[in-house]
Amino acid sequence: MDIVTLVPAFKPQYLPDLLNSLRLQTQPSRHIVFSDDSKQGEYRVALFSEALAPLRQGLSIECVEGPRRGGYPNILQLVERHAGGAALVHVMLDDDLLYPSFYERHLVAHASARFSCSISRRWTASESGQPISGQPVPPAVEQTAHRLVSLVSDVVFMTTAAECKNWFGEFSNAVFRAETLPIFAKPAFEGVSYAGLWDLGAFMAASLLAPIGYIQDHLGAFRTGGQGNSGQFYGPYMKAAHLAYAALGLGGRRLGRYSEAQARQCFGTIANAVQVRYGTQAEMLPFVPLLATMAQSADPAATAKVEAQFLRQWQNYLQHHDF
Repeated sequence: MDIVTLVPAFKPQYLPDLLNSLRLQTQPSRHIVFSDDSKQGEYRVALFSEALAPLRQGLSIECVEGPRRGGYPNILQLVERHAGGAALVHVMLDDDLLYPSFYERHLVAHASARFSCSISRRWTASESGQPISGQPVPPAVEQTAHRLVSLVSDVVFMTTAAECKNWFGEFSNAVFRAETLPIFAKPAFEGVSYAGLWDLGAFMAASLLAPIGYIQDHLGAFRTGGQGNSGQFYGPYMKAAHLAYAALGLGGRRLGRYSEAQARQCFGTIANAVQVRYGTQAEMLPFVPLLATMAQSADPAATAKVEAQFLRQWQNYLQHHDF
């Protein structure tokens, strides 16, 4: 098996760290495709600059034009156009870090069983890349002696959106089997978009096709702050990431993966979070009473009505911000 690396790119200041992450792999990927989504093509200029020539040495690199319509369209273009021919595909966000054995460990995981994707633990890091904290993991996973754990869809659904948690991380710390990639084209469950939590939604969708292989070792780092979406707390992406938990709860219930009570628990948890964190934000105000009602209503007719209102408001939000 081999791996193709897809990099949706627009932040050239992290290029030296990124190239070093890829160059120092004990088992490198076969090919790396960058999609330049920077406004004036400055990413391509930096990538092929003379100054970075030593870091490109030995890497098979291709750079294409990005769609310049936001982060997820850039990922989707890469997946649809450049994933063919490889058994495994890694979507590497341009400001994250890989440790040298990342690909080696993921290849071993996929060779050991037929997983839809493999996910490894990662550190949360400062803007400089210094690890500063770990990632909370469910106790049943944390306490097992196994370094590779097979997670079926029931476990994936019950430990994530049902509790409004994403303990898996981001695309950067996951490697997908190529045949699972069509899930990227439709980020929704039963017509309910989970835009804003594309990574978690993709992991959940992948688990419906085959188990996920979870690697217990920390094989990378996720930068917080800076120009990333995580650093823009009041930006549209972070707001969408909150609301998308409710979308995943609703979609999961429609799939039959959540009971009514579990879905209401999800709605209640995110209603409280939205109220506390975004209660003064005008565009978030309509969601607070809707989510609170969804969490409390047990009458089927009333529930259907308020959920329809939530979906209209959710679609309006996504369209307004061009998700």
